[in-house]
Order: sequence, then structure tokens, then C-alpha cells
Amino acid sequence: MDDVGAHVKDSRRFPGGRAFFAFDDASPATVIPKEASCYSCHRDHAAVDTAFVQFYPALPEIAKRSGTLSAAYLKNEAAAAGLVGVSAPNATP
Repeated sequence: MDDVGAHVKDSRRFPGGRAFFAFDDASPATVIPKEASCYSCHRDHAAVDTAFVQFYPALPEIAKRSGTLSAAYLKNEAAAAGLVGVSAPNATP
């Protein structure tokens, strides 16, 4: 298992603009392949721009006020609340 992971956003360095890295012991970090589930999970469930801000107490409210909650996150939240089909204001695609 990886000791530490990192999610890096850099459109100049990575196809698709992001990459995940795994750090083990004292070895250099290695890029996790695009086929790994972390990419699709972040795309489909992260609250803001593939970042899981929903796990930090103050950030979801800030994202809501800023209108930066992702459409995927709002759809997941609506489904969890039984509100499937309800439009989500302040969503970013």
C-alpha cells in the first residue's frame, strides 16, 4: 500500500490537466496510471474541480457561495437525498 499520495493539477505537464502520484518509503514518486480508479472517482464524486473539498468542514459552504460545486457532486448529493431530477443551481460542469 502507498504511504502517501498526491493529486497534482498542472495542465502544462499532464494530459487531462491532472495526475496522481504514489510515494513509497524513500523512493521517488511515481505517476499512477490514468486507468486507475482515483481519476474516475475524483471526476465523478469530488465537490470542486476534482478535489474532495467536501471532507473539510468550512470548504463546502465556501464552494456553494462561490458557485464552484461540480455538477457531478450536486447530482450525487441530490440522489443521496432522494431528489433525483431536481436541477442544481450554482453548479460548474
